[in-house]
Amino acid sequence: MASGVIGMSAKAEARLRKPRTRGSFMPIDAARRQLGLLSVADGAGQCRIYWLVDLATRVIEDSRFLAFGSLASHALADVFTESVRGRTVSDACRLTVEQIEALLRDDPATPALAEDALAAAEFIGEVQILAEAELPRVTLLTKPAETPVYQRKRKQDWTAVDEAWLPLSLLKKIARVDALAEPTLRQRMPGMTASAGGSPPPGVPSYSITGLHDDFRVVIEFSAVAADQVPTLARFLEDALRGGIHPLLTVDATLKPPKDAP
Repeated sequence: MASGVIGMSAKAEARLRKPRTRGSFMPIDAARRQLGLLSVADGAGQCRIYWLVDLATRVIEDSRFLAFGSLASHALADVFTESVRGRTVSDACRLTVEQIEALLRDDPATPALAEDALAAAEFIGEVQILAEAELPRVTLLTKPAETPVYQRKRKQDWTAVDEAWLPLSLLKKIARVDALAEPTLRQRMPGMTASAGGSPPPGVPSYSITGLHDDFRVVIEFSAVAADQVPTLARFLEDALRGGIHPLLTVDATLKPPKDAP
């Protein structure tokens, strides 16, 4: 197995270093293209998939992934995500780990991943099961107007989670988000810290909650983080906020440029 990464084929390493399908889709993307957005993640947080599905034919028109697990999981998720395009959801969920791993081999006789690395492939079966279960719940969103207008819910329409969230002051909302953000982000990136006053220590991964708009849109700025990790961190934080605070919360993330950047 001639590769710069121990226990990984050259094809797998190429996928790791330059993935073809990494990224995410938001509901607005699906609405604009008039496709259903099917998005699920395995319980261990190895990978989240984003499939844009033609709900009439159940064909996956486009697909992306975000991975935050072992190195092998990135390569596996990338080739899996590329392989499902043009397939029905049912067909995509019948792809086997062996079929996916074979696409990463440098030659047919040599495994693409060492045995311990291949254990990372367990997430594929889990997201396939979750995807099939989620498909019946995927709906087609209304195509957005050119300039969407936010309208706050009427108080008589508030749910229990609205009652616990909407009456809070802006500072209290940000404090609740921050209390959940710190442990969530540290779990995904050890050493991550909240930047006090917007001045993170040089070279130390950090974040700052810079705003909260329309009651549900959280704006966060990362520092000293690789650009391709920003959407992954944002989506994991969004999942945590939706589960722990309010199911409508979204996260808009940016990366603070280095001080010496032009």
